[in-house]
Formats: sequence, C-alpha cells, structure tokens
Amino acid sequence: MKRKKMMMALMCTVCLAAAAPAVVFAGETESVTEAAEEQTETEALERPEYKALDYVTLGTYKGLTVTKEPVEVTEDEIDEEIRSQVQQADAMEKFDEGQIENGDIANIDYVGTLNGEAFDGGTAKGYDLEIGSGTFIDGFEDGLIGVSVGETVDLPLTFPEYYGSEELAGQDVIFTVTVNSIKRVPELTDEVVSKITDGEYTETAAYRDAVTENLLAGKEDQEESMINSNLLTLIANTSKINDYPQEMVDYSMQNMTAYYQEYADMYGMEFADFLESFFGMTEEEFNEEADKAVKQNLQQEMYLKAIAETEGFDISDEEFQAGCEEYAAKYGYDTGDDLVKAYGEETVRTSLLQDKVLDFVRENAVITEESESESETEE
Repeated sequence: MKRKKMMMALMCTVCLAAAAPAVVFAGETESVTEAAEEQTETEALERPEYKALDYVTLGTYKGLTVTKEPVEVTEDEIDEEIRSQVQQADAMEKFDEGQIENGDIANIDYVGTLNGEAFDGGTAKGYDLEIGSGTFIDGFEDGLIGVSVGETVDLPLTFPEYYGSEELAGQDVIFTVTVNSIKRVPELTDEVVSKITDGEYTETAAYRDAVTENLLAGKEDQEESMINSNLLTLIANTSKINDYPQEMVDYSMQNMTAYYQEYADMYGMEFADFLESFFGMTEEEFNEEADKAVKQNLQQEMYLKAIAETEGFDISDEEFQAGCEEYAAKYGYDTGDDLVKAYGEETVRTSLLQDKVLDFVRENAVITEESESESETEE
C-alpha cells in the first residue's frame, strides 16, 4: 500500500517537473495544483529542449470521436450544497428538545462494549454525528432516528466481517448512546441567506439560482476535462513512444529528488532515512519508482509536442504574455513574471503549447452529446 501511495505522490511531482502547470490544464487532479503551490519557493531548474518526433511515432489526432454526457444539476445536489454552506457558516439551528431526523447533526455521548467490556476507540463525548452520512457502522445512525434529546438508548450492532480491527471484525457489540442536542438546517429565509453569504445575497431565490449556476459550472468544467482526457487516450492508443529524451528524464528526476529532499530537510532527516520512514523505500527503490513515474507523465507531453511539431505550432511572444497573465490569475500569482520565476520560461511555454494543441485537437474532433436515455441505460 505504501508503494502505491508513493507512486501517486511521485506522479504528481513529476507532472510539475515535466510541464507544470500544464498537466493541470489537461485535466489532472487538484493535488497537482496544490503541490505546485508548495514548490513555488524552489528555484526552477533550466528545462531542457528536445524534439518529440525523434522519440514518437504519431498516430491519429484528427477526426477523433468522443461522447459528451449531458450536464445537469439535481434538486438534491442543490439542497446538499446549501446544507454544506449552512454548516460552514455555523448557521445550523440548535434544538435542546425534539427527536432526531435523517439529516440532523446529533451531538451524542456513546460507549461501545464487547462482551460487556468497553473496547478501544468505542467511546466519545460531545461527538457531532450527521445522521445519514454513513460515518458509523451500519445501523448506528438509523438507530438514532426518532430518539429524543436527553434520551439514552442501547444499539445492538455487528461490525463488518472485514473491519479494520481484527478484535472487532464480525463481532456483536452494544453502543449505549445519549443524545445531548440536535442541529438542523433552518428554513431557508432571506435572513438566513444573508447570514451564510455575508450579505452577498439577500434573497432566497437569487441565492438558490447562484448555487445552481456554480454547481453547473463545476460539472461543465469536469466534463471538459473528461473530453480532453478521452481525446488524449485516443491519441495514445494509435501512437507509440519509441524512447524517452534522457535529458528530460534526468531533469524530472532532479526536480523530484529536490522536492522530497526539502521534506527530509524540513523534518531534520537524512534523505535515505526519510524515504524509509515515510514510504518504506530505499534510495534505489525510490529511483526505480521515480523513473517509471517520470516516463509515464512525459507521455502526454511528448504526444502533444509531436503534434505541435507536425503542425508547425509555436507560442508567439504575445501568446506567451497573455498566457502568463491568465495562468497567474488562475493559480494565485500576483503577476505573470512571478509565475515565470516559479516555473521557468520554458516550462510555461510548454504548458501553453500543450493547451494550444489540445484546442486544435478538439476543434478537429467529433464531439457527440449522449442523450439522457442513453446515460440512464448505462447507469
């Protein structure tokens, strides 16, 4: 398990080393963006140049067909988002009497016993539990629905057969639970809306419309990233990487090693001790995994760069300046120059070029929209 987690971490770091923040724009995970922010204080190494067509046999990249799923937001999703914002704003309505309903947050004390003895990790006081969240084992939350504030109940339950604790796996236990209070989402009024939005919205209808639009925009962004990802997969399926530019592999390995060396320094540890303690790896094993991750993450860049070379694409000075400002605004830099200082000009140019090629591939692709009936059938 440690090895698998390490591989994921290496892949995120390599993305930065290879073409940050380009991979973010190609639909990679948010963890890459977070890692990029952590690395901005590290002086960027000079990024080597290479010709992708020396290493890539390019397949089909025009006329690709992908399917776009319909994007919609359900009433349940809107209600859940509003609920989340109410909780974040600490605007839940508290009750010192009444019965627990599904969706409430119940403040409880509980003691879990096995064969009459309290077991480790089974006791807490003043715990806030969202009913229906599935946080606790099956039957616990459902067993509290209808219980009144101030009431104490015994819940006879059984831990799952494959529970993490061998002592408790498959065991019959009893949880004795006392309900202290209940918090519930209040009726959504103009006053409540104003409170949870710090006055940005003062009307319930306008607020609900804004929540709907934000959720829809988020889903549309996800769908756009999925389309890009599917197009890249189709390109990879008909293309072939014959070898990797060693200078880029070395460059990425240097970046990755420096990244984790900083963490080792932060903990006051030797690099070898850090790898062993946190990832269960020797330096040799680290280098082997890093090499695999580096090459895997270079593939996307190499395919897109090969297309750019075939089509004669480049980034003009005007495109570079505009792109720097756009990246800076999107990723929290004061100016485009700050972004370039953090990543280096060649890295930013590579990122912009990848964006440009992806736009070209999309313009020459056939994107069909899946009907709702087709989507429901698949589900």
